[in-house]
Amino acid sequence: MLSSSTSRFTFIFRYSLLQIPNFLSFPSSSSLHSHSQPPSLREVDEAVDSFTRMLSMRRPPSIIQFTKILGSLAKTNHFSTAISLFQQLQGRGIAPDLFTLSIVINCCCGMGRMTLAFSVLAKIFRMDYQPNTVTLTTILKGLCLCGSVEKAVRFHDRVLAHGFHFDQVTYGTLINGLCKTGHTSSAIQVLRKIPQYGIAPDVFMYSAIIDSLCKDTLVSQAFHLFSEMLAKGVSPNVITCNSLIFGLCLEGQYKEAIDLLSDMVLRNITPDVCTYNTLIDGLCKEGKIKDAKSVLAVMAKHGVKPNVVTYTSLMDGYCLVNEVNKAKYIFNTMAQIRVLPNVQSYNIMINGFCKSKMVDEALNLFEEMRRKNLVPNTVTYSTLIHGLSKSKRISCALELLVKMHERGPPANVVTYNSLLDGMFNIKQVDKALMLFKQMKENGIDPDICTYNVLIDGLCKGGRLVVAKEIFKDLSVKGYPPNVRTYTIMINGLCREGLFEEALALLSEMEHNGCLPNAVTFETVIRALFEKDENDMAEKLLREMVARGLLN
Repeated sequence: MLSSSTSRFTFIFRYSLLQIPNFLSFPSSSSLHSHSQPPSLREVDEAVDSFTRMLSMRRPPSIIQFTKILGSLAKTNHFSTAISLFQQLQGRGIAPDLFTLSIVINCCCGMGRMTLAFSVLAKIFRMDYQPNTVTLTTILKGLCLCGSVEKAVRFHDRVLAHGFHFDQVTYGTLINGLCKTGHTSSAIQVLRKIPQYGIAPDVFMYSAIIDSLCKDTLVSQAFHLFSEMLAKGVSPNVITCNSLIFGLCLEGQYKEAIDLLSDMVLRNITPDVCTYNTLIDGLCKEGKIKDAKSVLAVMAKHGVKPNVVTYTSLMDGYCLVNEVNKAKYIFNTMAQIRVLPNVQSYNIMINGFCKSKMVDEALNLFEEMRRKNLVPNTVTYSTLIHGLSKSKRISCALELLVKMHERGPPANVVTYNSLLDGMFNIKQVDKALMLFKQMKENGIDPDICTYNVLIDGLCKGGRLVVAKEIFKDLSVKGYPPNVRTYTIMINGLCREGLFEEALALLSEMEHNGCLPNAVTFETVIRALFEKDENDMAEKLLREMVARGLLN
């Protein structure tokens, strides 16, 4: 432990994230005592009443009674209320004990008020208390939750250097925080280091790192760590296996994922709804509906009840293979079996209808959402706008854009790209350019897809000169043209019979490290044949074959 209370005090002040504030800066509790609050907050009212009544006593009860109330408020996440009551306690000059201060630290961390948490920790040392591992872990977790993982690591190192010790929970918290913020390599380093502190890595630590590796598609590394934990006698749990199944599905290794499901049963690890949903969703995204239904059958056999995620994944799978009526059947069945569709469920069905050119059915679902008090999000609106634009119902799509601005879900670049494409498709070039201007005025940055739509629309709308100007400025603006951009521009040049410029651009794109694809070559070759430039067309055709671009 530290040699003196002075050095402890200096340590905490050196480690504070910001200047330590005065406790009088805590929010006032005058608004907490209100009889107009909903019934769910009556217990909070009662706690505040009891606390205030005890404070007003001529001889207040012991700090233990006050701490109990603060603890109950902290457990129900009423952090600001607990802190405000603590302020009143301080005002009465009633000295807190270590438990009181630990609860307040927990509340500060829960609110993300790390400066306050460190000021309370400083108070612990000023009162010559020793914070326990739980309190120090709470601060470390608070730093992780705020995204200050590097500060959490420095805090950990500093605390260790001053003679304090951490436990498995602390290291589980630190490793999880590192993984959640993309510092998986650092998490592995912590895992390797903790045995020297006398801490054995547990399933929580391994699972956090395995999950992070799988999400980064580093599945082989995840399985290497999985083998290590088995060799060390650490038994995996359902969370470990779910992460590995997710990783295998991301890699398209569905047979291995199903094998792992069987292995779970052999290890007496009961698959949960998340396990089955991960597999079903992965299979559906690959269009393997039959396999997904087989997993659903296994799920039912083992008594695991499908939920909204299960059915939504199946609907998505059917929509992907253009069987929207089967998706609709599942959607309708959900209500009958008392599984309420969520916004994602509606989004998938709306997208399925739009892709099948059943836009009116999609609009009906949109209205149904509002009747059922489900709030459409940006994806809902953007999907509908895309469907309406493809169906050349631009006025209706623009009405939806106005509703987006009125009702709250923000339009994004995808929303505007769909509208721009729709406008260019019906030759509303000037209106499209006005919308493009409006998009930028609304603070939405165009992406390369926006410029592809813009250049294509201008070329097809007889504005080749403007299209060429925009194309030339792309790299300067930080939007390097991709293969689609070049192909669009080459197509525009070919349409006007400017073959020399088109061939020069074909050469330029390769020089800039953007290899032409089959569509690029076919665009030029088709145009050359149409203009009886057969020799050049045949030459490019031979080059296309040589590159393996012709099946």
